Order: sequence, then C-alpha cells, then structure tokens
Amino acid sequence: MADLLVSVLFSSYNGASRRLRHTLDSLVSQELPHDLWELVAVDNNSNDGTFDLLKSYSDKLPITVLQQYKPGKSGALNMALDRVKGDLIVFTDDDVRAEPNWLKAIIDCAAAHPSYGIFGGRIVPDWEKEPKDRFIQWIPMGSTFAIVDETQSGPCDPTKVWGPNTIVRRELLGTSVRYREDIGPLPGKIFAMGEDAEIVIRLAANGAKSYRCAEAVVHHWIPASSVTEDWVQKRGERLGYGMPALFPDEVPGGLRLSGVPLPTWIESARWAFRAAMLYLLPQSKKRFWAIWKYYYMRGYRAGIRRYVSQTVVQ
Repeated sequence: MADLLVSVLFSSYNGASRRLRHTLDSLVSQELPHDLWELVAVDNNSNDGTFDLLKSYSDKLPITVLQQYKPGKSGALNMALDRVKGDLIVFTDDDVRAEPNWLKAIIDCAAAHPSYGIFGGRIVPDWEKEPKDRFIQWIPMGSTFAIVDETQSGPCDPTKVWGPNTIVRRELLGTSVRYREDIGPLPGKIFAMGEDAEIVIRLAANGAKSYRCAEAVVHHWIPASSVTEDWVQKRGERLGYGMPALFPDEVPGGLRLSGVPLPTWIESARWAFRAAMLYLLPQSKKRFWAIWKYYYMRGYRAGIRRYVSQTVVQ
C-alpha cells in the first residue's frame, strides 16, 4: 500500500438528518485513489442514525468511524487526531460538498510549497435558497458562514484560515497539539466560535506559515433558516464570546466591573444605545450593524468572564 498522503477529519452531531449523506457522496467522487487517503469520521453523541450512515459507506470510502459520547466538536476531533496516519490533515465539516479534485488540489498545493505548514482552501456558499434580501451584502461572511471565497492562491494571513477547508501538516501537530475543548460547538447552549482559527493561530505563533490554495474548493451548505437578519445578528454573540479566548492580549486592562473591563462596558453601552435608537427604524446597513455589534459585545463580555481571568473589581 502506498503511503497515506491525506487524512480527512470531521465530527458529526446528528448529521444524518441534515447534509451528511451529501458530504459523503462528494467524498466518494474524489479523484484521488483510495490508497492515498483516509477519512476519519466521528459520530459525536448523535441520536439520529449518524453512526449507521457513516458505517454504511465502508465499502465506498477508506473510512474509519469513531464514536465520541461526550458532546463537543473539539473533543471529537481530538479523538480523530489520535488515529490519523496521513502527512496532511484536512479538517472539514459534515455539511460540505467537495469538488471532485479537492484532495488532489490540496496535495499538489502542499507539494509545490514545502516551506508552508498551514493551508486554507476556498469555501464557497451552497445556498439552500439564493438570498435576495439586500442585507446579505452587509454580512461578515467569514465569521457568519465560514466562507472564504478568495480565488487567488498565495501566502496568506493565518487569521484568514478557518472553517471546513483547513489543512495542516501532521508533523506540526505531533502528539501534543490539539484543539482546545473549551472552544467550539456544543449542543443546546451558547458556545465560543473559533476552535479552528485558534489552533491555526497557535501553530502560526510557533513559526508555521500559511498559504491559500484557491484550487481546493468545497461548497458549504447554508440553510434558508440561517439567512435572516435576526439569525445573523445573534450569531455575532457567539463570535464575540470566542474572541477573548482567541485574542486574550487584546482584552483591555485596568478596572473591572462585574468581571468586565471598564472600556468594554463603555463600548457596550455605546452600541446598545445605537441599537435601541435604530431598532424600530426601517432596514438599513447602519441599523443592521448596530444590532449586530450589540450582540457581539454581549458575547464579548461573557467571553471575558469565561476565558480571561483577572482580579474582579465589584
């Protein structure tokens, strides 16, 4: 058997009732021969037949199916990382559709740029219903839908590598670099977004360089229920909640009130006032961003309390 070049990883929580089958079918269609790659898929405490669906692809894919009963995407991916054998680790999700040349493009890109250790592919939206509302032009597509629709390959900022098309050389991870399990999706509660960005930022801080591989393309499913102004604005709260974990040095110092720095309270009050003033007005970009920032700051305050310890001044 040839050496494994690629290990594809994802965790699935109740994916069988959503888009998991579409993801698996797109992997079946990969042009890369099965003896050059593997798929390690983790059923993360599902109750909808996800495990059985994954196992049913054993004769179609070079797949290893694991079960992690403790809820949490990051912990499930860490379980998978302990089993991988490929030189390149590809992190994806259970709601993408990969182009047939996806894995081949990743291998070609990594081989052409051996001094780079982190690679980010192109992530384009796969809309359930093509959005027509003008507010879609105002959305931060990356942090909201994990979209990275850049068509030019080349060196990139590591903070621009995220989501279901993240590739890392296995040698950089070794046996000790793993996802932080206090960040990432958890069922039924607010969680800190950014588990994928955090591990990339950590690797970059240790000297790993990042490269954009625009030829490696996946389509990320975006359900119609997520394309509403209210949903996107409240999504900002999750983003804010995770930012202190990703960038603790950017949290203001000095006096804290109820665990939150005074400058953060001032900024929060400013956005809360703007949101209140604009809330009942007709839809506009200014109104959208004021409400989005209100939710973002609410999450940011909670994230500071959760992730950035400091003497609290009541």
